[in-house]
Amino acid sequence: RALVARVDALGPAASACDDAELRVQARQLRAVLRRDGFAFEPVARAFALVREAASRVLGQRHYETQLMAGWYLLGGSLVEMATGEGKTFAATLPAVTAALAGLPVHVITVNDYLAQRDAATMAPLYEFFGLSVSAVVHDMPNPQRRAAYAGDVTYASNKELAFDYLRDRAALGDRA
Repeated sequence: RALVARVDALGPAASACDDAELRVQARQLRAVLRRDGFAFEPVARAFALVREAASRVLGQRHYETQLMAGWYLLGGSLVEMATGEGKTFAATLPAVTAALAGLPVHVITVNDYLAQRDAATMAPLYEFFGLSVSAVVHDMPNPQRRAAYAGDVTYASNKELAFDYLRDRAALGDRA
């Protein structure tokens, strides 16, 4: 609840910024996230920026439960949300925050359709912050697959990710 209160408190300042100012704040936050990790204050600032940008580019605003889910996901916890609670949208909070920190982000879903749909639907939000987004799907040629994984945020099904991992391990052999 403390995170929700802090994000709410930071909201008016984020709302008062134009798009360029929001992007400048996000760039400044990159260094803080890299230095301090996912500490409370930088994460709250990142979530406030993502929430405001989402409102502008997607016409959606993160609810309190989505803010809390994002906080727990960023901390490495599993989060269970019911159908309709906005899992796809909630995942953008930790995804943008981690990508701003320079970490490669993989958003895992259950099938190729959802990976493509979610990447396309959320792309305007990631692109607002200068982040690349892609989806890995079945029968994707290896060069495109490598390029997708090299981006900032990659959506993939659990099956594709697991088999890519196994293919990489087999190809690397003892060098892994």
